[in-house]
Amino acid sequence: MHRLGLVVVACLAPLVLGACGKSSKQDQLAYEACLASAKKDAKIANAAFSTLEQSKITGSTGEEEMRVNIPYELDGKKATFQCIAQKQPDGTFKAIF
Repeated sequence: MHRLGLVVVACLAPLVLGACGKSSKQDQLAYEACLASAKKDAKIANAAFSTLEQSKITGSTGEEEMRVNIPYELDGKKATFQCIAQKQPDGTFKAIF
């Protein structure tokens, strides 16, 4: 790698790494909608749910829908609550699946 390439990589690395682990406002809203949905499910309502940072959130179809996977533990067993949160016209998210 050329010297200039090394300088560019060295300068960009902190920016890229600094972005890791940070969640967007939309991720937070989608997580909260799905967590509320999970807590309404009588089968898993008493589970210990993972935090936003421990969950996996990905865009499903653009920014209108987010796929949210929230790990949880219940009675010593680990599982994942899967949900799709859809963005509403007012900017909030609603769990639709």
